[in-house]
Amino acid sequence: MRRRGFTLVELLVVIAIIGVLIALLLPAVQQAREAARRMSCTNNLKQIGLASHNYHDTFRQFSTVEFGSVAYANLSGASYFAAILPFLEQSNAYQLYDPSLSNSDPYNVTVTGQKIEAFLCPSAAQRREVGGTCDAGRAEGHYAVNVGSEAASAYAGAGQQLNGAIVYGISSPTKTAFRDMTDGTSNTLLVGESAYNLPDYTFSSGSCAGSPRYSFTYWANPYPSSIAFSTETLYNPKDKQGDGIWDSSWTHAFRSEHSGGAQFVFVDGSVHFVADTIDATTLDALATRNGGEVIGEY
Repeated sequence: MRRRGFTLVELLVVIAIIGVLIALLLPAVQQAREAARRMSCTNNLKQIGLASHNYHDTFRQFSTVEFGSVAYANLSGASYFAAILPFLEQSNAYQLYDPSLSNSDPYNVTVTGQKIEAFLCPSAAQRREVGGTCDAGRAEGHYAVNVGSEAASAYAGAGQQLNGAIVYGISSPTKTAFRDMTDGTSNTLLVGESAYNLPDYTFSSGSCAGSPRYSFTYWANPYPSSIAFSTETLYNPKDKQGDGIWDSSWTHAFRSEHSGGAQFVFVDGSVHFVADTIDATTLDALATRNGGEVIGEY
């Protein structure tokens, strides 16, 4: 009688074939997942762009980087992204938030700790859980407004009116509107991505020392971890020396977890993927609302 079954050699061959198939399929599956995450990120930016347009239709101007009486008292006031919450079906959170109080005030903490899905890119890693005393328990956000091509250090100047789509305007009635985008709404960045992919961006002292800190939160703009950036440098951080210490200037740059660049919504509401190989001069030209530059292919 013949014995039925697999020999050890046959079993090893089948296992090897399965391993090869998995090795071939896994990158394709990962690429498909990243494509889906990137599409979700694109939709987030479209929602932010639409909310910004609805805000403009209501108030005939865009919001400023910060608003509220404490914004320049300690640089912890509500941000542009808090201002557009009612236009993202987040009216309840907006109504509960008091911009006259700091974000660490117990009244606001229950609101500032909420995650808003429209402000989270699925590709961006969340380096720690929200809550506790670090970053005052604020939730993270993965997008930043464009304040122009000026040096990021200009953010420290109260009332600074930069040359981007969004300005500060707290100590001045001047705010931007569509009429101010003389370079063209399709040639001016409104909001772009900013990820937490700086491994050495941690708290340096206190009880949170060594803990990852959020570079940007949609509730506040503490300098230099602000939600508003200059585009003086290209995005995607670099460890120039290979020693695990990353160039600190990248904390002020647009960047993402997507391979090869970052996504932006322009003032006209269109969303584009901009490669990190873009020329710095071209990026600065896209950052200005009225620079008069001629922008070619990018």
